[in-house]
Amino acid sequence: MRWLKRLGLGLLVVVLVLAALWTWSKLRGATPAQRVALELLEAPNAFEGRNAFDAIWVLPYDVPDAEIASVADADMQAFAEAAREPDGPLVFTSAARRYPDLKPVRGPVEPCSTGGSGCLAKVSSAFDDYAALVQANARLIERVEALSAYGHHATRIPGDHRAPIQPWTLLAWPVTAHAVQFVRGERAEALEATCRDLTTLRRIGANSDTLIVQTYGTALATNGYGALLASMLAEIPRDMPLPAHCERALESPVAEEASICPAMRGELAWSTGFVRSARHTYASDPWAWLVFQPDSFRALIAEQMAAPCLVGADTLQRDALVVAAASPRPAWQRIECVANSLGCVLADMGDGYVRYANRALDHRARLQLLATLAWLREQPDTGTLAERIARRPGDLRSPARDITVTADGRSLEIAQYDTGYDMSRDATWSLPLPPYLVESTTTSD
Repeated sequence: MRWLKRLGLGLLVVVLVLAALWTWSKLRGATPAQRVALELLEAPNAFEGRNAFDAIWVLPYDVPDAEIASVADADMQAFAEAAREPDGPLVFTSAARRYPDLKPVRGPVEPCSTGGSGCLAKVSSAFDDYAALVQANARLIERVEALSAYGHHATRIPGDHRAPIQPWTLLAWPVTAHAVQFVRGERAEALEATCRDLTTLRRIGANSDTLIVQTYGTALATNGYGALLASMLAEIPRDMPLPAHCERALESPVAEEASICPAMRGELAWSTGFVRSARHTYASDPWAWLVFQPDSFRALIAEQMAAPCLVGADTLQRDALVVAAASPRPAWQRIECVANSLGCVLADMGDGYVRYANRALDHRARLQLLATLAWLREQPDTGTLAERIARRPGDLRSPARDITVTADGRSLEIAQYDTGYDMSRDATWSLPLPPYLVESTTTSD
């Protein structure tokens, strides 16, 4: 009996200690660093111009301009009502019931998607098929091109694990349309349209509170419209003046185009809502509160996401590779995880969004390469091509990586920081040189 009493007393002490640690963990609150992160990420984004959310939301349907806002408002209201039912699907069909369907009509050929570099060659090889494809989707393409009237993208969808995804892939359809127009012989018109859409994607991609929009928009700007524009420049005479829209499209990039801070603000709100909505899968467990504290989880992920917002414009201009912060100590070694073990596990699954921060730096480097290509066509042929590249303006340079001529002398390239976890992205990004910029000593096969 004496040993049983001692064992019982020992267990009571252990329980009291654990209870004290759990209470301390729960009441501890955010650390100073986490409070700074929360302050940065809870600050509103200062976007300008019209919000493109509603127009993109209804892209699959031919909604008149005057009715776009009311349709999106109705859908967001339906979203809010459906979100109150934890087990119900979030499906919206208000536009589908009232307006013609604009979902892409497919044909024997596939559109050029986000890859604009080979689009002219594809269209040239099967012009009739591509022309028919563009004609069949003319209204959708027209609606995408109308996004040039918008200044930013601020999502209206609250965080929910069942939330629908906006139809981002539709934004690439004009790439094919502009290639068809160029091959048809309407070169000036195709150049102007391509530059207009490049400008639109640069603006909306850099001014979005959603990481997927920032990532997809900037990729489409350079891989899609930018690469297509470079292919067009390689086909037109050197003395052909570029349309007015191209001056804006080829402006040197600003620091904001290399930052994902606005997207991180939206990502914090979305991630918090996503996890809270997903908690319905285990919230029925009366002991769930022992392992998950929403406010502590929010502070943890804010600390991860805030790094891009702590980077000043001068740091962005140095174009330094963003390196992941040291991995946090295991959850069992952190007092904040005693009452929030599940929150710590979820937060530790992220990588600090380093990949996306580096991808934004790559975006600016690509814009500098594209602008350099256009700048070179206006420069006298004095010195070698490498010497002319070295004379380009400072706002087209990176202090960390340089633009170089490829080994075959036919393209310009620049190193990339983000090559993907699976090396799915190349180590360099390149654009073709117009024939008049290819040096004669390197033209042989």
